[in-house]
Amino acid sequence: EEGPIPEVKSQEVLIRVHAAGVNPVDTYIRSGTYARLPNLPYTPGADCAGVIERVGSEVTKFKVGDRVFTLKTVTGTYAEYCVARSDSVFPLPSSISFEEGSALGTPYFTAYRALVI
Repeated sequence: EEGPIPEVKSQEVLIRVHAAGVNPVDTYIRSGTYARLPNLPYTPGADCAGVIERVGSEVTKFKVGDRVFTLKTVTGTYAEYCVARSDSVFPLPSSISFEEGSALGTPYFTAYRALVI
């Protein structure tokens, strides 16, 4: 189903999704076992890698054309475009494919939390 391209707020970025990952939370939501279920209509997906298409007026860390990955979005990643807060988006080096980037978030931050927090 086609929908409009999402708008960004001042601290958000619009990402053109090149690859979407499958986060365990996505599976729990689909099965109805997650503690907080989304409002409908709902576009699933939280993890992705892609290219910045638009930046909010207060975003200084990214520019249009930057390769990025994220694991926390405002809109779902199982779409052509998604919106994420700029503080939950990270640069994706050119040596890492979009497919690999879409799978980085969950294991990276799980390890980070285990070691640092």
